Amino acid sequence: MRDAATARPFPQAPPPGATLLRSLVANSLIAFMGLSLSGCAVSAGAPSIALFGAYFPSWLACALAGILGAVLVRLVFIPLGIDDVLPVRLPVYVAIAAAIGFLVSLLGFGR
Repeated sequence: MRDAATARPFPQAPPPGATLLRSLVANSLIAFMGLSLSGCAVSAGAPSIALFGAYFPSWLACALAGILGAVLVRLVFIPLGIDDVLPVRLPVYVAIAAAIGFLVSLLGFGR
């Protein structure tokens, strides 16, 4: 048991920079949470394309454009001889398709 001489009536004060660091971390965390959730407040709806009376998601059109673009790039690469020197063809063409799809999404729908 502690005796009265060693007992402190108040808790020990934190080091001088600790409270500043805590408030900086807390404020940064609050700002990060607010900024990360700011996109959820936009009520523009999901981008969609009306086709034959039905609404299709825009990512479907972007994926289709990416696949067709990669096929066209492959048709250009074959006569140039680039297709023969590619070390791993499948990941290269998947990356090309993804890049074209993302580009169509960014330019066509602004997202």
